[in-house]
Amino acid sequence: MENRELEAFRLELRNWLASNIPDELRPENATKLPEAERVPRLRAWQGKLAEARWVGITWPVEYGGRGASIPEQIVYTEEMSRARAPEIIGHLGIGIAGPPLIAFGTEEQKRRFARRILTAEDLWCFGFSEPSAGSDLASLRAKATLEGDHFVLEGQKVWTTLAHHADWCMALCRTDPQSSRRQGISCLLVDMRSPGITVRPLRQIGGQAEFNEVFFENVQVPRENLLGELNNGWKVATAALQNERGILYVVEMQIILTKGRDDLMRLARERGADRDPVLRQALADVYLGVETFRHTCQRILDKLLRMGMPGPEASIVKLHWTDLTQAMARIAMSIVGSEGLLYDTPAAHSENLDPAQWVQRVFLGSPATSIASGTSEIMRGIIAMQVLGLPKGS
Repeated sequence: MENRELEAFRLELRNWLASNIPDELRPENATKLPEAERVPRLRAWQGKLAEARWVGITWPVEYGGRGASIPEQIVYTEEMSRARAPEIIGHLGIGIAGPPLIAFGTEEQKRRFARRILTAEDLWCFGFSEPSAGSDLASLRAKATLEGDHFVLEGQKVWTTLAHHADWCMALCRTDPQSSRRQGISCLLVDMRSPGITVRPLRQIGGQAEFNEVFFENVQVPRENLLGELNNGWKVATAALQNERGILYVVEMQIILTKGRDDLMRLARERGADRDPVLRQALADVYLGVETFRHTCQRILDKLLRMGMPGPEASIVKLHWTDLTQAMARIAMSIVGSEGLLYDTPAAHSENLDPAQWVQRVFLGSPATSIASGTSEIMRGIIAMQVLGLPKGS
C-alpha cells in the first residue's frame, strides 16, 4: 500500500473518531460507570463502530470487515490509542473467535454468528483452560458425548474471561473417550443461556472479577454447533491462540508499555523519587527496557510485513512485556511506599482512585501477567526450541 493511501486511511479514521467518540466512555471515564450501565453502553459503541466498519477491520469485507492490510492494522491501533477510544468490549470475539469461525465454520455458522460478533449483539468467551489443564491445554477433561442430533457436554472450565457477560462460548472438549492429548478434541459453540450452565465470577486480589469458573452439567449442544471436524478441534484451538498474539497484539503491547513507562516517570518526578540514585538506576533500566522492547516489536512487525504471519518470535514480546510490566509495578510501589498499603482492596471500577490506590491496583494485578496469554515458562520453551533451535528438554 502506498503512503498516500495509508495516510488517507489514517485521516478517515481520525476524523470519524473525532466526530463519534462519546467522552463519557473514554477509558478514564468509563471505569467510573457502574458495570450494569457500562457494559450495555460499550455494546452500543461497538455497534456504532461496526456500522462504519471500524471494528474487526482485518475480517473479509463480506463478513463486515475491511480486509485491512498489515500497515492499516498498525495505523488503526495507533489512532485508536491516540484518540483514547472506548474499549471494544467484544474484542475476544473479534480477535480470537471470529478468525477460526471464518476459517473453519460452515456457511450457515458464518451467516449466523459473524455479523453479531462485530456489532457486540453477541459477546464471546472461551472454554479452554481447566483446573488441571491450563498451560497443558491438551490434557483437558471436559467431555461431550454425541447423542443423535446433539452433544451432551459435561465438565468445568476456569479463568474464563467475561463469561458472566458472554452470550456464547467457544468450548474445547473431548469427544473421543479413548483418545489422549491433542487427539479426539472437538470445538463446540455453546449458547451460554443453555440449561445446565453455571457461571461463578472469581474476585481477584485487585478487586476486579473479569475471570470466572464455568460448570457444564448435562448441557445439550446442537450438532450443527460443531466448529470444524469432529475430533479435530485442536486445529481450531491453535488458530484461535495464534490470533491472540497477532499484529494488533504486538502494536498494542508497545502502546501500553510506553504509556506505563511515561506514567511511572511522571509519578517519580511528582514524588521526588527521580532524585534518589538507586531509584534513578531502576527507572533508567525500565526506560531502556521499553526502548529495547519497541525495537523488538518493530523487528517482528517487519517480519509480518514480509511474511504475512506471526512467528514464534511473538513469544519474546509476551515474555519481555511481562518482565517490564512487573518491574514498573514494583518500582511504582516503592515510590509511593507505605501509602500504597493503606487501602482496602479497591472495588472493581472504583471512582476517583488517587495515585497510590491506582499503584496498589496495578501492583496487585501484575503477578498475573506471568500466566495470562501463556505462562512465562511456556514462552521460554517456545523461544528455546522454535527461535534458538535448542533441543527439547535442554
